[in-house]
Amino acid sequence: MSSRISPSPPPAVPVWRVRGKMFCDDDGQKKVLNGVTYGPFAPGLDGPWPEVGQIAADMRHVRSLGFDVVRVYELPNEALLEACRREGLGVLVGIAWTQHVDFFAEREMQVAREARERVREVARRFANEPAVMGFIVGNEIEKTLVRWMGPDRVRDFLEGLVAIVQSEAPLKPVSYASYPSTEYLMPRNADFVAFNVFLEERGKLAGYLQHLQNIAAGRPLVITEFGIDTKHHGEAFQAEARQWLEEEVWRAGVAGRFWFSFTDEWHRGGEEVTGWEFGLVTRQRREKLGCVVAPVEVALGKSRISVVVCTRNGANTLRECLEALRRQRHAPHEVLIIDDGSTDDVPNIARQFAEFGYHRQEHAGLSAARNLGMKMATGDVIAYTDDDCFPDEDWVWHLSLAFEDQQWIGAGGPNLSPPPRTVTEACVAAAPGAPSHVLVNDVEAEHLPGCNLAIRKPALEAIGGFREEFMTAGDDVDVCWRLQEAGGRMRFVPAAVVWHHRRFTVSAYLHQQSGYGRAEAMLIKRFAERFAWFGGARWRGAIYGDGAGELGRLDQQRIHFGEYGSAPFQCVYAGWDTGFWSWWRGLPWLALVVGAGVLGSPIFCGVFLALGLIAAQRRASRFDDVLKRPTRWQQGLLWFLCLAQPVARDWARLKTMVKLSAWPKGKLAWPAMPWRLRQPGPRTDRDLQMVWWSADGRGREELLARLVHLAEPWGLEITSTGDDSFWDLQVTVGGQRWWLTTVTEYHESQQRLTRVALRRPWMSGSAESRLRDWITQAAQDCGLFAAGGLRETPPENARLAVAR
Repeated sequence: MSSRISPSPPPAVPVWRVRGKMFCDDDGQKKVLNGVTYGPFAPGLDGPWPEVGQIAADMRHVRSLGFDVVRVYELPNEALLEACRREGLGVLVGIAWTQHVDFFAEREMQVAREARERVREVARRFANEPAVMGFIVGNEIEKTLVRWMGPDRVRDFLEGLVAIVQSEAPLKPVSYASYPSTEYLMPRNADFVAFNVFLEERGKLAGYLQHLQNIAAGRPLVITEFGIDTKHHGEAFQAEARQWLEEEVWRAGVAGRFWFSFTDEWHRGGEEVTGWEFGLVTRQRREKLGCVVAPVEVALGKSRISVVVCTRNGANTLRECLEALRRQRHAPHEVLIIDDGSTDDVPNIARQFAEFGYHRQEHAGLSAARNLGMKMATGDVIAYTDDDCFPDEDWVWHLSLAFEDQQWIGAGGPNLSPPPRTVTEACVAAAPGAPSHVLVNDVEAEHLPGCNLAIRKPALEAIGGFREEFMTAGDDVDVCWRLQEAGGRMRFVPAAVVWHHRRFTVSAYLHQQSGYGRAEAMLIKRFAERFAWFGGARWRGAIYGDGAGELGRLDQQRIHFGEYGSAPFQCVYAGWDTGFWSWWRGLPWLALVVGAGVLGSPIFCGVFLALGLIAAQRRASRFDDVLKRPTRWQQGLLWFLCLAQPVARDWARLKTMVKLSAWPKGKLAWPAMPWRLRQPGPRTDRDLQMVWWSADGRGREELLARLVHLAEPWGLEITSTGDDSFWDLQVTVGGQRWWLTTVTEYHESQQRLTRVALRRPWMSGSAESRLRDWITQAAQDCGLFAAGGLRETPPENARLAVAR
C-alpha cells in the first residue's frame, strides 16, 4: 500500500508546538513531522529556486507523497511559500550564513556580526508567515573547525542565534542541525534537537536513535536529514531503507524525520552535484521506487499490561492521570486504582472511571499499595505510575514493544515536568533532585523511577514484591537492585513518557528532598556497599533526567575527538567538574563552614562559605536554560533551591542513618584530577598562529603528515596527544613542551585555507623561531603558500555561505 494521499482538497498548513519530546497542534494533538528536503538549487533569475511553475508542480508532488513539511536551505521566495500554503505544507527554513570559516578570527568577527543580523532579519521577516513552521540557524559546522574555535565558544554563539529567533519569532520552534561528528554541539536553549544522520544499516540506525533520544533528554528529536544514494546503492535499497526508517522512527518515538532529498537536482558550493543521487525523484522528476512506503504497523505487543495507579490523597491530580490512561491509543489489559487510605475525594473520582478497577486499603504506605496492585493484577506485566503523573497517549504501546524481547524483565521511560503554572512551580521543576533514571548504556537501565516502571509479574513475585518498610520513597531503587541481583535486566524506553508534576511549593519540595534522604538511609541499611560517606549511592551507570549532565560546560568534559579530531562519531564523557564541586554543597560543606567558625578561623569560614555559594551558583546556571529566559527572581529562587536541596537531603539522611545504625561501606570517591590540567584547553587567540593557502585541495592532512616526517631531522620529539585532546601534536624541543593544532577551511572549487596554532610554554626562548621555520618548510613541501602573515584571512571573494 502506498503512503500517497489525495492532494484535493488541500489541508490547512499545520501548526507545530513543542510539548515535551513531541510536537502538537493547536488542539494539543500529538504530531510527528514527516518531511523532505528541497534544494539547494542553482541560482536563477528568481534566486536559488526553480521557475514558478516547477515549484508549484514539485509541491503538489511532495504533498502527494504524504509529506507535510519541507526543509529548505535558502530563504523561501514567495512562489515557494504560496505553493506550500496551497498544498498545506509547512516550511522548515534554514538560515544560511558563512559558517565554514573561523568566524571568531580577528578579521572574521564581522562574519559573526553579519550572522546575527541575518538571523534577526529572517526571523522577523517570517515570524507571522503561516507556512513557516520553524527555523534552523546552522547546519553541520565542520568538526575540526568546531574543535579549533572551541566547542563552548561555538555553542554559546549558536545559543545566541537561537535566542534571537526566540525573541523575534516566539511561536516558531528553532534549532541547529548537528551531526554525529559534532554530537556534543547542541544549543541548550533550542526548542528541539535536530540531527542529520546517514546510516545504511538498520540495526545501527536503531541503536543511534536510542542514543540520540537519551542525549535529547526532554526535548523533541528530529532527524533533519536521512537518505540513500541511489547512484551507488540502487533504487531498491533506497525503497527498503525508507521503509525501515519509518518503522524505526515510530519505535524510537522520534518527533520527526526529513528524507534527503526530494530530487536529485542539487547544487553545493556553486557547482552542480552529480556524484550523488539522493532524491526520491530524478532531475526530470521521474519517481523512484522509494516514493512508495507502506503504512507502519503499530500493533500492541503480545504482553498483557496491567497498569497500577497508587494514590493517597491525590484528588488534585488523579483525574488528569486517569483521563490520560483512558486516552491511550492502545488500551492496556486493565487499569487498577489502589487507594492507600485517602481521606479526600479520591473514591468519588475513581467511581467516575467505571471501566477501571478500584481497590482501597487502610493506610500502609506506597510499597504496600504497589504490592496490592501486584496481587490484584491479571496481566503478564505490571506498569506502575503515580497519581501525580499522566502518561503520554502512546505510553502503553512503547512499553509493550520493550517486552517483546524476553531478555528484559523490566522497562520504563523518562518522567518530564508538565508546563508550570506559577513561577515557583517552574523553579522547582528546574531544580535538582527530581526522580531520574540511571543508565548503564544507551539501552540498559540500572534504575528506573517508580512513577514510570513496568515489571514482569513473575519476576516481581519471585523477589517478594516491594519491601513495605519503604512508605513514601526508595522502594523503586530497592526493587530495581533486587531484580538485578536476581539476574534480571531492565530496558530504558525513551518514548515511554509520563508527565510528572513536581512539587508546587518550596516547602513541599524541600520536604520531598528530606524524604528522599530518609529513604537513602534505609537503603544504606540494606545495601551498605552501594553507598559511600557523603556521596550518596554509588551507581554503575550515569544519572539522566535532571538536566545536569547534558547542560554542563564542554570545556569541563572529555570529548572523544579521535586522532587529529577526525573521529566520525564524537561523543562526550563526563569530566571532573561535577565530582569536585559536589564536595562544596550539602552537609560536608556546611560542616566545614560551621567547624571553621567554631575554631575561630574567619578566613577559612569565609572561604568555605564562598565556595559553597559558588557551587550552588554553578549548579543553578546549568538549569537556567530549562526555565527559558529566566527572570532575576527565578534565577535567585533557583540558586536558593540548589543551595538548600543538598543540605535538606543530606541532613535527613544523616539523622536516619544514626537512628538506624546504618553506615555505608562503599569506597569514597575522591575528586578526579582536573582533565584540563593534564591537557591544554581549546586554542585561544593568544596562541601563535600561522595561515597557509592552497588552490589545489591540499590542507591539514598533508601538512600534519609532513610535520611528523620532518620532526626527526629537525631534532624535535613528537608525542601523540590522544583521542580526547584539542591539539593534534605535542612537540618537545629543548626540554619544553609545545602543543600544535590545525584546521582547514573549505572554500569554493579546490581552494583551502589551513590555520596552524602553537601554544607556547611560559618561557619559549629561541624555540619559537625554530618551530615556525619547521612549520614553514613542511607547508612549502606540501605546496602551501603563506596567506600574508599571522591571523590573515582568505581573499574576500573566497567567502561562501555553504548551505549543505
